Amino acid sequence: MLKKSKWLLVVFLAAFFIAGCAHDPNIDKSNDRQDALQKRGIFELPPSDTDIIREALLLLDKQEGEPDYNEAKVRLATLVQKHPKSKWIESAQALVLTIDQLLVLREKVKTQSAALDIEKAAKEKLIKDYKSAEERNRAETSRLQQENEQLKNDLALLKKLEIQLNKREKLLR
Repeated sequence: MLKKSKWLLVVFLAAFFIAGCAHDPNIDKSNDRQDALQKRGIFELPPSDTDIIREALLLLDKQEGEPDYNEAKVRLATLVQKHPKSKWIESAQALVLTIDQLLVLREKVKTQSAALDIEKAAKEKLIKDYKSAEERNRAETSRLQQENEQLKNDLALLKKLEIQLNKREKLLR
């Protein structure tokens, strides 16, 4: 009877372990990593330092859209606060500094881009004004050349008239 009990216990334990391994794990196949980060079970332990750094890295490595730098910084700050002796502390601090520098550089790029747009608009206005002034100068030059030609013609006519007048005066004397 004892042999049958041991045998029954072994079979029961084997069935128990097989049944435990046979269940279908809930694999999140969606591409939205943010949803996967927010899903928490009822009886789940607080996240470990590795989980926190993994979550921060997932926030920085979004497939679509803009990485959430501020949320990643919050997660990394949580890691530093809750796990001060973690092997990930130096990496988390370096990531926070890198994110800060990246955000500062992005802000500089935005301001310089805005300044560049203003400069481009001013340059285009100056070019337009220059072309307009150049066109007015061409028109004025053309008008002055025509006037100069007319004056030359008038001067030549006056010389001819003066010559004719001198000839008449000589004839009349």
